[in-house]
Amino acid sequence: MESSTGKPRLLVIGGGFAGVKLAFQCRKFAEVTLVDPKDYIEITWATVRGIIDDRVASRSIIEYKDIPNIGRVLQGTVTRLTPQEATLSTGEVLPFDYAALCCGSSYSDSAFKSAAATTRGQRLAELQALSETIRAAKRIVVVGGGPAGVEAAAEVVEAYAGKAVTLVTRGAALLADLPPKAGRHAQAWLEKHGVKVLLGTGIAGAPPGPGPAVLTLTPASSPSTSDSSSSSLAADLVLWCTGAAPNTSFLAGAEKEKGAWAEGAAEEGKEEKGSWLDAKGAVKVLPSLQLPGRPHMFALGDCCDVKETKLGYLAMQQAELAARNLRALIRARRCSPSASPRLASWAPHTGAMALMLVTLGRGDGVCRWGGAVCGGCLPACFKSRTLFVDHTRKELGVREGARQSCEKTCAQASGKVVAAEAPSG
Repeated sequence: MESSTGKPRLLVIGGGFAGVKLAFQCRKFAEVTLVDPKDYIEITWATVRGIIDDRVASRSIIEYKDIPNIGRVLQGTVTRLTPQEATLSTGEVLPFDYAALCCGSSYSDSAFKSAAATTRGQRLAELQALSETIRAAKRIVVVGGGPAGVEAAAEVVEAYAGKAVTLVTRGAALLADLPPKAGRHAQAWLEKHGVKVLLGTGIAGAPPGPGPAVLTLTPASSPSTSDSSSSSLAADLVLWCTGAAPNTSFLAGAEKEKGAWAEGAAEEGKEEKGSWLDAKGAVKVLPSLQLPGRPHMFALGDCCDVKETKLGYLAMQQAELAARNLRALIRARRCSPSASPRLASWAPHTGAMALMLVTLGRGDGVCRWGGAVCGGCLPACFKSRTLFVDHTRKELGVREGARQSCEKTCAQASGKVVAAEAPSG
């Protein structure tokens, strides 16, 4: 079934990098509806610096209305999903011909991906409040030794030299998913700048929130609090940089609706078999990024089970591949509803050597490309100084004039005078 425009209806659930890029790529051959709980997209790899620098925050949080050609944008959450339609928190029911799950992920600490802010103004206010808390705190604990934890500790200690910053990780090394040289370089930089790094150390109990808190530290190999080797660590502020998980909790109910999903499978000529979420809650996908048994449904970005590091640029490249597959599928099915055209396959990390850049403040960083690692000026030039904010705004097609508007909004929100053009750092 097609819309009144003669184009098939494409529902994009989630307005992160994968969702926005897919909506833009598909606008010419599909009637696109994008659904997201927020009215903005956030350049999340700039969030840590945005907490410290409100000028960066104002440029990295972009309202959807400032991004042209992404179809109709509806603010709300999907509460029920079947193979034919989605029900929103507003009560609206959206039938679709094709759908893409671009739900993204969340962290245990909403400072880095907000769980509450639904408007750009609210998000800027959150970051401003956290900035003031960091400024007032004397003892800050960062939990997590991955890229998020390392970057958070580095930004805080560089902006506020003299604060007691401690990084706690269960891992035996920082940046454990990268070659060992990367973790050693990051640890050396942090310790040189006064950060106390506690490796192989766990924290007993559930995350108590941002603090103030007294954390019970235990050896990662022996998490019992009764162990004589446990100790305590007082903090005015705790930044939790662990626990990233796909935003797929709303899909759990869909798995129980066997009737609706079996009906959809019958229409596709497929048999419903087992769960379509893996043990971590990620959506299972084929190499074409389609759901098994659901050729009209795709999943991409942080919420799919592709075995690769979840990065923004990879999510956008997945969107480009999914758009090509959608176009091929739509064209083929106009000739024959049961057509199964040959589709492109996604290779983890695009089939090339894995690339990751981790910032260490504005003037240093770690670059991993395949098995090679370097630190210093090269990653600083590529990412640390600018965080790709301007590049990403350009790639998203943000309207001219949106930057000045958001700078003004930020200045009003923070009560500070902000220059119309922010520096590139």
